[in-house]
Amino acid sequence: MGLMDFRQFFRVEVDGKDISNTLAPRLISLSLTDAAGVQSDNVQITLSDTTLFGRLAEPKAEAEIRVWLGYPFQLKYMGLFIADNVIVGGPPDQMTITGIASVNGETSSGKTALTDQKKRSWPSGTTISALVQKIAGEHGLEHAVSESLAKVALSHIDQIDESDINLLSRIARDHDAIAKPGNGRLIMAKRGESLTASGAPMPVLSITPKKISRWQYQNSTREKAGSVVAVYQDHGKGKPIECTAGEGEPKQRLKRRFPNKDAAEQAAASELQRLKRAGRGLSVTMPGDPDAMAEAKLSVAGFRSYVDGEWLITKAEHSLDSGGYRTAIRAEPLI
Repeated sequence: MGLMDFRQFFRVEVDGKDISNTLAPRLISLSLTDAAGVQSDNVQITLSDTTLFGRLAEPKAEAEIRVWLGYPFQLKYMGLFIADNVIVGGPPDQMTITGIASVNGETSSGKTALTDQKKRSWPSGTTISALVQKIAGEHGLEHAVSESLAKVALSHIDQIDESDINLLSRIARDHDAIAKPGNGRLIMAKRGESLTASGAPMPVLSITPKKISRWQYQNSTREKAGSVVAVYQDHGKGKPIECTAGEGEPKQRLKRRFPNKDAAEQAAASELQRLKRAGRGLSVTMPGDPDAMAEAKLSVAGFRSYVDGEWLITKAEHSLDSGGYRTAIRAEPLI
């Protein structure tokens, strides 16, 4: 594939300006990773920086990079990334630009950091939707919350020297959900009810052996989880009370103490589900497919009886280079 052929497979805008034609003859590789949860999505663009096309200027810090991938006349928007790191070196002279989806500093459009520590309290009864909306608004982001979580009322929360993204991640973990920033939006969704950056339901990606290049299934056969114990403080009785999800050994205890019985039971049940998923995984390499996104459902057929069925994509890695456009997927059971 010649360098100019890249143009039909991608589009890149920086601060609203389409620079695809400028990048195309210089492009060595473009890789984009979409990961679950607070693992930040990222894009990495490597360009030739030889005198043939003139030296590249140093990119502006915190610039907003928008990326599309796909095929001729079928490009799909992949997300908004914030310029975070630049590496220049050689020979051969190259420049690698990395952008991340989370907001670690003020961007060119004024979005502020989700990683700054804060000290405040959230009153009992605050819904997940209200909390996500308030945090998103504080950072210049839009918000999207899946329907099953939106009206869930939270117990009193103390956010003490804790970043907003860490707060969101622990609330998500307690509810077997996912919290992540992406495309100028803050998303909180239950596993299996995931939303795209626009707030729409994720597409279902179907695969068979004929559609892929390589696959691998693995399962750790050791006992993963018998039961999970969460503790809350019963103020009436003046003592800690245990809540248990599941039964038998091995037994895992959650380190945090929860404010009430409902919160403890919810956290124990969510952790038990997470442990049940641990150990089983599916990896797939296939021709490039921009519909492959973290938290999308993966429908698998024609492999093995114990592999076929529905999975949840935890990471999708898209690569465009001299070998063409391809996608690598990692997935876990949808339970």
